[in-house]
Amino acid sequence: MLKKLLTGWISPLKNLGAWMTIGITLGLVFILTFAVIAEELIENELNLFDQTIISAVSTINSPLTTQIMKGITMLGSAAVMITIVVLAWLVCLRYKKYLWDTATVTIVLTGAWLMNSLLKWVFHRSRPYGLRLVEAAGYSFPSGHAMISLTFYGMVAYLLWNNLKSQRAKYLSVGFISLMVLAIGLSRIYLGVHYPSDVVAGFAAGGVVLIGSILGLQAVQQRRQC
Repeated sequence: MLKKLLTGWISPLKNLGAWMTIGITLGLVFILTFAVIAEELIENELNLFDQTIISAVSTINSPLTTQIMKGITMLGSAAVMITIVVLAWLVCLRYKKYLWDTATVTIVLTGAWLMNSLLKWVFHRSRPYGLRLVEAAGYSFPSGHAMISLTFYGMVAYLLWNNLKSQRAKYLSVGFISLMVLAIGLSRIYLGVHYPSDVVAGFAAGGVVLIGSILGLQAVQQRRQC
């Protein structure tokens, strides 16, 4: 039952109306989540939420954990994601395959970065005070690593699901990418460069961009098949 449900949610649906219904519902959940956090931020009522999670995360502090978190957080950096896109383009141009998918990922990455920059400028929340284990510039809300990594790697997971032949490979790739994105968000809290609410808001905003991108891609593919 769960397998059928997951397959129905991730695979392209022949019925675009059903796909739109699911996408819009998920999008509204993400929008509502972001709106609630943004309202709490404006009213300065996030301190208890943030401090509770920060205290919990601090219990796993160790030199080894710090090195692991520094490595994980790099996966959400612009340098790594741009490198992935450039390598994808080189491979696709060489073999003349998956050009449309690579273009989609490039557009999504650019759009997520622009949206995150706009949101940071609107809310201009300062980063957490205290010890930071890595350097980070700019405003804190929403987390760019969380938002952009969920959008970018989420689209990669979606495209892998659609293109891989093996069901086992599909589940493993989507599961691995999901855990990686969550780990990137956790690393930003652990390293002291984001409040937990920044990360949750980043995931919510990234979810909106991802859902919108998938719906747009589905609409284009539906039109091309007509």
